Amino acid sequence: MNKLKFEQFAIGSFHYPRYPLCYFLDSVQRLGVKNIELWGVAPHLYVDDLTGADVKAIKREIDARGLRLICYCPEQNTYPFNISSTNKALRERSIAFMERSIVLGAQLGAPTFLLCPGTGFLNEDPGEAFKLLCDAAQRLLPTAHREGVTIVAETQTWHDCNILHTAADQRRLLDEVNDPAFKAMLDVSQMTIYGDTIADNLQILGDDIRHMHLTSSYSDSLDLTLQGDALRQKYPDGRPLSTHIGFRAGNNPIIDYLRQMGEGGYSHYISLEICARECFGDPEFYAREGLEMMKQAL
Repeated sequence: MNKLKFEQFAIGSFHYPRYPLCYFLDSVQRLGVKNIELWGVAPHLYVDDLTGADVKAIKREIDARGLRLICYCPEQNTYPFNISSTNKALRERSIAFMERSIVLGAQLGAPTFLLCPGTGFLNEDPGEAFKLLCDAAQRLLPTAHREGVTIVAETQTWHDCNILHTAADQRRLLDEVNDPAFKAMLDVSQMTIYGDTIADNLQILGDDIRHMHLTSSYSDSLDLTLQGDALRQKYPDGRPLSTHIGFRAGNNPIIDYLRQMGEGGYSHYISLEICARECFGDPEFYAREGLEMMKQAL
């Protein structure tokens, strides 16, 4: 039976924005983890605030602690970025920002770049926004090839996106773009919201899943027997969930998710992702709490 390895686990900086970047790096060291995923936001790692000297200094800090940046994830779900917008100025600015961000991630050693799909207007045909997403991805790929980076596309919730929700949506996107440097990633919160399962993702995407966010979610009426089309018929905008919370606060079966991924032969990285603001005050506590749960799947 295949199993995951501890060496596949990574800690994301998503819930550390109230502390300096070096605090996060030291925290990961204290947790005994070697892999990190960096969230590209101020004050840590916003590409347009950094000089070449800044980037070299950050790389030295990472290397000095024996850490490995396995994925760079610039913030892209909030204003002013949307690579699928029909507003040309917004879209062009967003694509240019992603190109600069791919270069930054590569300079810091990240082999993977996380791309969010953007969105169309809710009163317009989502098919047009999907076409723009495919076009944006194809425009970003020359930079990814030059820098030796794989782009991984993440699904999003209805609040942020109306074009990429499920593994089937990701499959369609990968088939349209059709490039070996453009793959998918799995976030288990979006998976649960839209009624997919680990088995669905492994069947539909297989080894095209090149990255994973392990996230905790909670619903007081979480019924995981309701999946697939039946769930999407009942909840067209997705199952109501509180997501990306502290791991002990959730009730989605994250340990089972990890075991299923291991049994399915998943061999890439898995980042612990927490975004809940109530975890910002003591981020190492919540990272340790989540990591201890992840270890139970080994």
